[in-house]
Parts: sequence; structure tokens; C-alpha cells
Amino acid sequence: MRERSKKRLGELLVEDGLITREMLQEALDHQKKEGGLIGQILIRLGHMSEEGLIAELGKQLQVPYIPVANYSVNMEIAATYDEQLCKKSMLLVLDQDEKRVFIATADPLNDTAVEELTKGISLKPQLFISTPTEILNMLDLVYSKAQKIKKAS
Repeated sequence: MRERSKKRLGELLVEDGLITREMLQEALDHQKKEGGLIGQILIRLGHMSEEGLIAELGKQLQVPYIPVANYSVNMEIAATYDEQLCKKSMLLVLDQDEKRVFIATADPLNDTAVEELTKGISLKPQLFISTPTEILNMLDLVYSKAQKIKKAS
């Protein structure tokens, strides 16, 4: 299990100047009435972007943020991992070397999914956090290219 910062996400967002105390209070009031995750509420209210939220979550969880759209994903390697599991758990294999497999995830606390993805291989997972939108868009690209290659051969 990953170590967390002792501060709550909303407090970190205010400290880092990403939202105001008033914005946080509005989101907390909304959360009390309707439930939901504070980060998603802040996005829905237009107080912050998905990228800003994920970057701050990465900071809180001590997992580096990577904007997947700016990263050169090794498509051949990524396509060798289970498509259903990757899409369901929002895991994107970026690349691997002789010791590690580099994985972008929207939920770095989902150790079970990471363990299932890397079951049967001796590589140590190195996690990065990214937005669900970026991960899903790249997964669609990875597996659509893999299907085109299969059909061509």
C-alpha cells in the first residue's frame, strides 16, 4: 500500500493555490448534500481541470504525474497486456525494461489490479498517475492498432 500525505486533498489544493477556500467550502457543501468525491465535485463545478486534480492526487499519494498524451507509449509492449483488465482498471502499460514495467494509472491505490496485471512476470511495477480520459484514449489507440496488425497478418 502506498503512503499518503496526512493532509486532505482539498487542503492541499488550497495551499497550492489551485482553488480558494470558498471554492473548497462550496464543494464540501455539495458533497454533504449529494455525496461524491471532492475532486470530481470540484471538476463538475468548474473549479479545476481533470489534469490539475490528477497532478495534485499524485503529489498527495507520492506518485509522479505523467501526461500520457505527451509520452511515447511502446505500443507493441502495451498491447501484450490484458485489454479487458487494462480498460476496466484504467491501467496503461507505457513501456518496460529488464527490471520494471512502467504503468500509468488513474488509481494508484488499486494494488489488486496492478498485481493482477503483472501476475506471472518478474518485472517490478513502476506507477505513474494520469487522467482517466488520457488513459482510456491511449488504450483505445493501443488495442485498435493491435487489432489492425492481427488482421493484416
